[in-house]
Amino acid sequence: MDKRSYLVPTLLALGVHLAVLLLLAGHWFDHADPRELKPRHIQAQMVDLGAMSQALEKQTEQARRIEAQRKKDEQRKQNELEQVQEKQRQQELAAQEKVLQEQQLQAQKVKELTAQEDLAKEKAQQQAREQKAQEVAAKEKAAKEKAAQETRAKQAAEAKLKAQEQAELAAQKKKQAEDQAKLAAEKKKQADAKAAAQKKEAEARAAAEKKKQAEVAARAKADAEARRKQEEQQRKEAEKARELAQLEKELAQEQRIAADRASQQLMVSMTDYINGELSRNWRVSSAFRNGMEAVVEIRLFPSGEVDSANLVLSSGDSGFDNSAVQAVFKVDRFARVAEVDPLTFERNFRKFRVKFRPEGLRW
Repeated sequence: MDKRSYLVPTLLALGVHLAVLLLLAGHWFDHADPRELKPRHIQAQMVDLGAMSQALEKQTEQARRIEAQRKKDEQRKQNELEQVQEKQRQQELAAQEKVLQEQQLQAQKVKELTAQEDLAKEKAQQQAREQKAQEVAAKEKAAKEKAAQETRAKQAAEAKLKAQEQAELAAQKKKQAEDQAKLAAEKKKQADAKAAAQKKEAEARAAAEKKKQAEVAARAKADAEARRKQEEQQRKEAEKARELAQLEKELAQEQRIAADRASQQLMVSMTDYINGELSRNWRVSSAFRNGMEAVVEIRLFPSGEVDSANLVLSSGDSGFDNSAVQAVFKVDRFARVAEVDPLTFERNFRKFRVKFRPEGLRW
């Protein structure tokens, strides 16, 4: 901070203080008490007490007024002094404020000057940088311009060379096009000839194929007719076989019915035969009563001979039971049983049971 910046405010402050002191000194010397101090004398005088009392009261009142006027004057002086002091204080404050404002103004000016100097320096630096940048840009522009010129020259040379190449290429393409046209014409000629040959060959193949298809169709038709005839023949044979099977089935049914009928007739005949043989050989006592019944199981050989005779259900009368068993053994052999076929023998006559009752035999 420059020392000269405090000199002027200091001198101004000193001047203001001196001016205030001079004003106060004049006031002090100009307002001395104007009352004249006179020496008091004592005089003896005969007075009326009433008048004296009034005079005393009057003097007292006057003294009171004088005192009041004095106090009023003192108060006025005091007020004036206070006003002067307040004015002086206000002036001092104004001076101080002015000094302060001047200091602030000076500081602001210094700050502004400093800022201006800094701004100027910054501006100068910025201008220097901009100038340098402009120089660099100019150099770069010049370099670019030079490079562009070189590029354009190079491009022009390349374009010229390319034009020459394109011209040569166009000439080559033209020649190639002519050669290709010739080649295409030759290929077209060959293709036409080949197409004609292929067409002729295709027509021949089509005719051969058509003929082949006709032959195949004829063979298919013949095969279909043959299959139809074969199927018709097979259907007829199947129909005949079905009719033959039905006939055989009906014949077998008739034969089975006939066999059953014959078997039933045989059973009836053999039953009558066996019952007759047993009845003829069973000796029925007079002691036997109706209602008695004994069951005997008889087993035979295929020749009709009795293998065994066992009582399986007693009548409760041993004589009745024994007579029944003895009747079987007395027959000894059922000769007609040997005439029965083996299957019927095994089913019906290998083993059977007979109920012996006085009123007649029963199977």
